Amino acid sequence: IANELGLPITLVGVGESLDDLRPFDPQDFARALIAS
Repeated sequence: IANELGLPITLVGVGESLDDLRPFDPQDFARALIAS
């Protein structure tokens, strides 16, 4: 989506409510994928 629309990913949802939005860090995201 980011490539298609040219918009950066700034937040990532870690739950079901608006309070569960966190700043997106691509390195942390990749690290979490590899650790799983």
